[in-house]
Amino acid sequence: MKTAVITGTSRRLGAYLAEKLSAEGYQVFGLTRQLNPAQQYLTQIVVDYQSADSVMSAIRQLQQNGSIDLLIHNASLFEKDELHAHDSIDFYQALFAVHMQLPALLNQHLAAQIATTQGSGLIVHITDIYSENPNPAFSLYCSTKAGLENLMKSAAKAYAPQIRVNSIQPGPIMFLPEHSNSEKQQVMQQTLIAEEAGFEPIYQGVRFLIDNKFVTGLSLKIDGGRSLGK
Repeated sequence: MKTAVITGTSRRLGAYLAEKLSAEGYQVFGLTRQLNPAQQYLTQIVVDYQSADSVMSAIRQLQQNGSIDLLIHNASLFEKDELHAHDSIDFYQALFAVHMQLPALLNQHLAAQIATTQGSGLIVHITDIYSENPNPAFSLYCSTKAGLENLMKSAAKAYAPQIRVNSIQPGPIMFLPEHSNSEKQQVMQQTLIAEEAGFEPIYQGVRFLIDNKFVTGLSLKIDGGRSLGK
């Protein structure tokens, strides 16, 4: 049985990927900030992403379970700068912990287990199209996602050829409940394929990266053309 480790599995994209991979026959370990009782199909490990000690405790649990075929860095914190005008330092540290420290520690300490899958081991960083073309309203978020993108490239060089490392840069796949109709319309007007695609295209991107053994160091945009604009 193949094994996948995914961060941020309690809801949205992480939950979708965990369920799809579980249905494929993967043993899925989900690193999450809170348990989801409905997710009986995966092994949930509660982690405080902002605590290096908590992350290392989770890593030790994962190290006891043998080889890992797939590691997906999905955990994310997406909020506007203006919401943290009075705690910007704490907010920035939280972004760094989730988007950069957590993936870096997992890559470093699980690489030996991923490398044992005889060249088919794969790490996927879920970044953002904003990592290349930042949105000034989310400048702190964008900068740490750019760091996650750069970390992917470094890891691709460091772990080749035993482990392939790639990123997926999502666009407007699924709006948040707090998005207003005007915000949704504005995004759609800037997207070549003007539809809310859902999470399936991201899963298809993961499947492409799993199946194509000659791809590493790739930033795969799955954004309906949003990064090009109109």
